[in-house]
Amino acid sequence: MKLIAYDEGKRLFVLDNGRFAYTIYVNDAGYLETVYFGASRAEYGDIDCVRGAWESASPHYDVARGVELGYADKFKSDAAPLEISPHGVWDKRGAPVILRGADGAFETDFRYESYRIYAGLPALEGLPHAHGEGVETLELTLRDRAHDALLRLNLSLFADKNVLVKNVEIENVGKEPLRVLRAMSLQLDLPSADYDLVHFCGRWGKERDWCENPVHDGVQEISSNFGRSSADENPFVFLKARGADEAQGEAIGFNLIYSGNFKFRAFVGMYRALHVTYGINDEDFEWLLASGERFTAPQAIIAYSDEGIDAMSAALHRFVHENLNTYQGLGEHRPVLFNSWEGCYFDFDTARILAYIDASHKIGTELFVLDDGWFGARSDDSRGLGDWWVNKEKVDLHKVMAHCKELGMKFGIWFEPEMVDFDSDLFRAHPEYTLGWKEGRTELTLARHQFHLDFACDAVVENIYAQMKAFLEEYHVDYIKWDYNRTVAEHFSNALPPERQGEVYHRLVLGYYRLIGRLTAEYPHIMFEGCASGGGRFDLGTMYYCPQIWCSDESDPAQRMDIQFNTSYGYPLSAIASHVNDSKVAPYRTKAALALFGTYGYEMNPELLTEEEIADLAETAELYKKYHHKVIAEGTLYRLRAPHKCNYMCMQSVSQDKTASLVLFMNKLKEGDRFRFVRLRGLDAEKRYRNDFDGQVHTGEYYMRVGLNFSREWLQEFDCRRVLLTEAK
Repeated sequence: MKLIAYDEGKRLFVLDNGRFAYTIYVNDAGYLETVYFGASRAEYGDIDCVRGAWESASPHYDVARGVELGYADKFKSDAAPLEISPHGVWDKRGAPVILRGADGAFETDFRYESYRIYAGLPALEGLPHAHGEGVETLELTLRDRAHDALLRLNLSLFADKNVLVKNVEIENVGKEPLRVLRAMSLQLDLPSADYDLVHFCGRWGKERDWCENPVHDGVQEISSNFGRSSADENPFVFLKARGADEAQGEAIGFNLIYSGNFKFRAFVGMYRALHVTYGINDEDFEWLLASGERFTAPQAIIAYSDEGIDAMSAALHRFVHENLNTYQGLGEHRPVLFNSWEGCYFDFDTARILAYIDASHKIGTELFVLDDGWFGARSDDSRGLGDWWVNKEKVDLHKVMAHCKELGMKFGIWFEPEMVDFDSDLFRAHPEYTLGWKEGRTELTLARHQFHLDFACDAVVENIYAQMKAFLEEYHVDYIKWDYNRTVAEHFSNALPPERQGEVYHRLVLGYYRLIGRLTAEYPHIMFEGCASGGGRFDLGTMYYCPQIWCSDESDPAQRMDIQFNTSYGYPLSAIASHVNDSKVAPYRTKAALALFGTYGYEMNPELLTEEEIADLAETAELYKKYHHKVIAEGTLYRLRAPHKCNYMCMQSVSQDKTASLVLFMNKLKEGDRFRFVRLRGLDAEKRYRNDFDGQVHTGEYYMRVGLNFSREWLQEFDCRRVLLTEAK
């Protein structure tokens, strides 16, 4: 099936995969107009079908001829739905790209020049990017009338999912340098503003809270200026039509394959149309583009559904699995993981770690991870970062790894490559490697007693790479937890001249990608897990390299149910790293059931577990090993009850062949007598399923029309019921 076509007679580009369509018109002025965005349709009318009564000929003065002219193809320049709005002219809605030339003028006015359609996706050098089969790309080249610059707008459409990938590339084709002041990855103009905007705000320990507001007049902005995607705002946002819910209605999801500062901006003006731009945050951003150089913006993602929010999420989940993550073991069983951190923090030696390994083996652990404290002079969190050599006086890592191997377990280790402590060999030798370090400065911000390394400097990245490579050549680990425990404060780089200091934020991200990209390429068998004080860098840029990211430092089910539930709107369950800890709010059985709807792991002192607790956890671990990959990792998720809308949470995942399903029901506040029937979704109506909740066998139709009955008992606070449905032969 051809996904992209151009109708020369109508000057219309049509992107259509049979379910989702996007059409672009080249008007007489050379602007690209977004004629249609939505569900696929059989007929595409001409431009007159979408014109408003106010349309004019866009009058303008022709300087060469000294006369007033208008375009035969009538359009109103500040009302037309455009792909790339101009800046510094009549249209004031907000341009995605702003350039400044040698003359100091801010005017930026890109007009259409040519196109190219090809199979596949553009590969972005130095940036994580989408990949895969069954996709076509439309490359539109535009020329700036104000500067000697070209803009290439890429739109890539998948045949089997309602996902569109967009980005821009700016090239200086003149002799004088240009300054890129803004380089957003996408613009989307919609004819109606009748949507609700959903975003996920938060903080450390309470990431990704559901926030919903009506789209309204003026500007609504969701952004991060922390140097990372942040816990305060996640880069995933979506629009939902008024009245849409999980199972019906229109939903449009947006995300960015990027790990740094971002900005999502929604503007509604006097015409009541919606103007969206999304990409790198332009606060403190300025990129110097010399003659012949190009600047490539990260790829942005648009997911569309006219069948509810769940269908939008399903498209995004499949995109991450099939077209984003590059880990070679993505299609394999993910091991049950035990992390040492919350059990012992820095207080350990070889004997204690060996005891932890033995105890964790009893609860089904397949991968043991030694967290912070194994390197340099790292006796607490104020020293040692930057010195990535094993403290052999504290721990015999060869002995620890050998013991894991004897028990059939894999071994992993913790790093925080982008940070340095002032009490470290690295800082004493190279204080200039610290971000913000410069002559005359009297103080420099600390967070968790540590500095941010200047990853805008190649020498710094090379130093950390050499240290990590030396470690990995001696210690053949199976897993690395990559942490990032502070945000950026003073964003000054010793490696850059004054005119390039506006590039620091973006170059920090590029340095991160350069290091992790090099290591994942050289050690493809190692599974990398992202982390940033919990979920502070939970984004698609990191997910390109890491199949899973630590969701939050808060594992208490009272908060964790909301965090995991809300994270699932934009990211697959298989990417949500989730552990059982020793929180006293709920029993281990409850915490294990919740962690099952993630990647499943442990973080506690395993030697303190009772026999009953060991049995409960071992039972869930066996269930995980048998069903998780099929039902959770590769299954389809349905959110049945949202914890931000009622007193309990319920979600369900169904295997692709519809032979098995897992359901998680979790109560919030204690309630007495009330009906709690939860209708399931996604089952085969004709198949018969046995559930392990009450042992009954019913058809899929019964479960989807009547549901599971959770009304038969008095539920205490945070009571949980995990239900497995399997096909009854």
